[in-house]
Amino acid sequence: MKVNFWEILGAWVGAFFVISVMTMLWKDNPYFRFGQQAIIGATIAHMVLFNMKNVINMALIPISKGQLLLIIPFILGLMTYTRLLKDYAWIAKYPTSVLVGVGVGVMIAGTLRGQIIDQVKATVMDVFAATTATDTINGVIIAVGTVTAITFWIFTREHTGALGMSAKIGRVFLMISLGANWAGEEVWYLTQMIGRLIFLIEVFIKGALLGIA
Repeated sequence: MKVNFWEILGAWVGAFFVISVMTMLWKDNPYFRFGQQAIIGATIAHMVLFNMKNVINMALIPISKGQLLLIIPFILGLMTYTRLLKDYAWIAKYPTSVLVGVGVGVMIAGTLRGQIIDQVKATVMDVFAATTATDTINGVIIAVGTVTAITFWIFTREHTGALGMSAKIGRVFLMISLGANWAGEEVWYLTQMIGRLIFLIEVFIKGALLGIA
């Protein structure tokens, strides 16, 4: 299969930026900085166009069809740009305050439901709703790990006696959790690196340089 011009061009551009980022493994250099700034610039441009499209589709078009309540968030959004004007920058405080207030309210509700209430419920149900010995053991381990990990963060009392023993057990669970999360992150980054190396070999070297499809 013959490789067309656009596929070759895409392979060259992709390889250029992949290699530019990888040169940071050697040291900081102009080639890396150019690639980094180009990628950041392209990402910002993409986000600007994406947000402009959202404004048109989610605000201007619905407003033109009679959904007049959307004028309020649209005006608040326009008010944030007054930060670019020195004499009127204070106006941007109002939409920012609304945004922060709504965000905090949503975040608190989501955090209480997802990370506290549902977690406590799941921890208890794992023990009492278990149908096999394996499920029971897993539920007990999760419950012990949850309780002891919480006691590790109690700093209003000295970690002695039963509290000290619970905190030590909780520290073990926390270290296991952090180690597992770190390992997962490392595997993800290595997967991305392997994917880029495969791109350089299969697409750039074989496809663009050697013409092997």
